Amino acid sequence: MAQKQAAIFNDLSGFGRCSISVILPILSAMGHQGVAIPTAVLSMHTEFPNYHMTDLSDQLPAYLESYRKEGLRFDALCTGFLSNPTQAQIARSCLQLLKEDALVLIDPVLGDGGRPYPTITKEIIAQMRSLASEAGVLLPNLTELCLLCGRPYPDAFPSRDFLLSCCEELCAAGTSNVVVSGLELDGRCCSFIYADGKADEVWNEKVGDGRPGSGDVFAAVIAGSLLRHETLHQSVERAARFVETAMRQTLQEQIPHAWGLCFEGLLSELMPAAR
Repeated sequence: MAQKQAAIFNDLSGFGRCSISVILPILSAMGHQGVAIPTAVLSMHTEFPNYHMTDLSDQLPAYLESYRKEGLRFDALCTGFLSNPTQAQIARSCLQLLKEDALVLIDPVLGDGGRPYPTITKEIIAQMRSLASEAGVLLPNLTELCLLCGRPYPDAFPSRDFLLSCCEELCAAGTSNVVVSGLELDGRCCSFIYADGKADEVWNEKVGDGRPGSGDVFAAVIAGSLLRHETLHQSVERAARFVETAMRQTLQEQIPHAWGLCFEGLLSELMPAAR
């Protein structure tokens, strides 16, 4: 099977294990070539108070044009945090660089814990909603699901009917499949899958608290698995299991919260020979 190439439209943080710096090594371990399209370069992610950031929005059109001139076409597009509405619009232009039947995996990074992140505006949410309509796989957490659908954040574990209604609304607008991650109940985590009009669930043990970059790890493993032609259910299972294992390793090594998931020593578990 020919090696797959995945374009990664996300920021690049030098320290803290998130975004491109997490996604690239995971895709490589899974046998794919990751192609970075950095939306911004940060010294460290924004949970650190002293981070420095250079926004690359004005550079992205020329960056993408160089790919077009080379005739490059990718097997997948993976998007993550977008710092402004312009980047969401530019992300849509990346679709022109994809092969027919390519995977479009969108992680709509908008918020958590029932609230949008401080930098997220109504305009960014609207642009992300438009971008989500292009997704082959959309990966919101519960907060992001509610923001995309304009629903109030539930006070308790969401009902199956609530999740189905939200997923059906997104798919009616163009999204193909939805995976709602990070649903917690009684010490366990649930990933709710809505694919081909049917609902499914993947459960695993909750270990520790969410960390910066854990969603990027989850998304990267799903993308890498789908590019190996695994089913969406298999891909989510693999991703959830890998994040759980990485969290155990992280806690064992007493890694500070802001430093993210200690996943590097576990990459061999994702290699094709380990399947």
